[in-house]
Amino acid sequence: MTVPRSNYCVGQLWGNAVISSIDVVGAAVSDVAIPPTLLQHKNLQVVAYYDADRTLTIANRNIGGQAWNYRKLDSRAKWDSHNYIELGFDRSGQLHVAGNMHTSPLQYWIIDLSSEESRPTKVKALLDPQTELKITYPRFIRSSDGSLIFTYRNGSSGDGDFVAVIWDDSERRHKLVSEGPLIEGGGKRNAYLDSNAPILGPDGLWHLLWVWRDSPDAETTHSINYARSHDLVAWRSGDGRRLNRPITLNKQSVVDPVPPRHGLINNNVRLGFMPDHRPVALYHKQDANGSQQLWSAVFEVSGWVKRQHTNWNFEWNFQGQGSLDFKIEIGVPLTTTRGLSVNVRRKEEVQTYLFDTNLALVSTEVAAPWSPLSRSTRSDGLIERFEAVRGWRPEDDGRGWFISYATVPEQRDRRPKNNVPTNHPFSIVGTGITQAIYSPSLEP
Repeated sequence: MTVPRSNYCVGQLWGNAVISSIDVVGAAVSDVAIPPTLLQHKNLQVVAYYDADRTLTIANRNIGGQAWNYRKLDSRAKWDSHNYIELGFDRSGQLHVAGNMHTSPLQYWIIDLSSEESRPTKVKALLDPQTELKITYPRFIRSSDGSLIFTYRNGSSGDGDFVAVIWDDSERRHKLVSEGPLIEGGGKRNAYLDSNAPILGPDGLWHLLWVWRDSPDAETTHSINYARSHDLVAWRSGDGRRLNRPITLNKQSVVDPVPPRHGLINNNVRLGFMPDHRPVALYHKQDANGSQQLWSAVFEVSGWVKRQHTNWNFEWNFQGQGSLDFKIEIGVPLTTTRGLSVNVRRKEEVQTYLFDTNLALVSTEVAAPWSPLSRSTRSDGLIERFEAVRGWRPEDDGRGWFISYATVPEQRDRRPKNNVPTNHPFSIVGTGITQAIYSPSLEP
């Protein structure tokens, strides 16, 4: 049984480490399921969140320091779980902030954190303000040379393109990574990527994993796809065939042709890597009886080999629009010396699945209570959760960092019907030395 998350304190064992500090940052909005974002860069920690007044707030400090510097941005949260906040640093050390967008005009700022008096600069447009009116799913990634890349969906669910732009530090402006969008829906569908993609894998290549959706209705999700690239411009399928740009619906990139209304959903299609760097897709889909099952697909020689790993008697028939309260959730796969590890939540139970180098399931065990998938429901209706820090050239001081926060479950992007706290304090939890393993969610 999962230990309630409120039962942690300084000095408590935390996996291979010990909790060394618990620091309250402030009060964050809690009547919408939007997590605070914690990012490290050299000796800096930066947190982005919506405060008690629903205002987008940036707080920063030196790692392990006590005093936070706060900046308020001209943007306020509503009740849409899509409106999370993304952070990234360019090569000059400037912080880039993007968020509060769900088929919305661009919301993007650049901040010089080296000066407390520096005011955030609002970016009016990436490339063309006339075409940047329906942006969703912002993400910052860093190329191998340290350049800042910004990706997003331009358009709406069922009708959108995946776009990547790069920040030119010398000219201080964005440029397309390559001509046109990276993935194009053709006005009939849009791609939903693994939320960490594009992922710079341990092989030094960029990897994409995505599904297609034909409408805003979640049950129209179908077809798992994969592509890889050395430069984010030229892309190839798993067997090395060149893919036309922009990438569109085609058979060459398909990993598993799961039809619509067969249990496939975005955010639960995860990309990992075996110890020998082979890409692995983890996902769920329905069996012949309508029960959801955990599957994997790994590329072997010339094709994708698919395996079913569970025999659940569990149905989850989702449909409709808006942010869903997921009944199954697949975490970020982690590469280990013996194979692969991944946490999976089914209802409120979180298990760690361990696979060997042949992707055979070796064992399952109860996940750590601070897993990002673990949930502990409070008497006031909020769910306590954890998020791990993401690194952006972090200093390796042997410490780990987590956000402890509480929000309502996903509400399909509507205001909660029940009376729940509108805000709740959140904390940064610091730990001692942790075991290092490769995770695609951590920037290299």
